[in-house]
Amino acid sequence: MSKPYRPEIPVQSLATITQTALSCGVGLLLATKLPRNAQRNTALAMLSVGALATLPLVFEVLTRRWLGPTTERGMRKTLDSIRRDPGLSEGAEIF
Repeated sequence: MSKPYRPEIPVQSLATITQTALSCGVGLLLATKLPRNAQRNTALAMLSVGALATLPLVFEVLTRRWLGPTTERGMRKTLDSIRRDPGLSEGAEIF
């Protein structure tokens, strides 16, 4: 049975920063205190930062899901590495 995915602390903090940036961007779009042009530019910048900060998180999650040790590809990769490397050096003597 496979273990559930539990992100490490840096991934969780990245997700928190991303959510905060996206929320700020949406908040600025809805706010009326800034001039319309400055409001739109600031909101787009914040949304862009949030989207760019999300890319490494998405890449890591998808990579683990597709190539993790519990997936078929991960198991195949592990078996191939075991088959290629017997664990003994060329000069080792087997008794």
